[in-house]
Amino acid sequence: MIGTRRLGALVIALAACGGSEAKPASSDDGMVAAWKAAKLDVSALTTVDAKPYGATACRGGTVSGVDVVLCNYGSGEDAQAAQDLGLAAVGDATGAALARGSRLLVVVDRRKADPTGRTIDAITAAFRK
Repeated sequence: MIGTRRLGALVIALAACGGSEAKPASSDDGMVAAWKAAKLDVSALTTVDAKPYGATACRGGTVSGVDVVLCNYGSGEDAQAAQDLGLAAVGDATGAALARGSRLLVVVDRRKADPTGRTIDAITAAFRK
């Protein structure tokens, strides 16, 4: 089982390898479509408080039993800087915070729906494409 901090560090390291010029799905609908294409079960995304993430806007829901929050920022630098806020939201649960372009994805498995980490991997992989 991957520890929370290790998974977060791994996801941040993978994001750094991807380069800062990558173009993420341009909308929440595009991200939902990417998750569904990866054969993940996606709930409706609803507005969540953006303040804890330092974002301009955030929407959240679940993907195959794992909580997800997608946030928008004014710049890629702002999204990168908010990764620590995302990890703070994860807390002691298993999860990750991943910036791409001007967006931040926070994934948290508070219900232990993903004991192998495969769902979190699929969620973040779709986000990185």
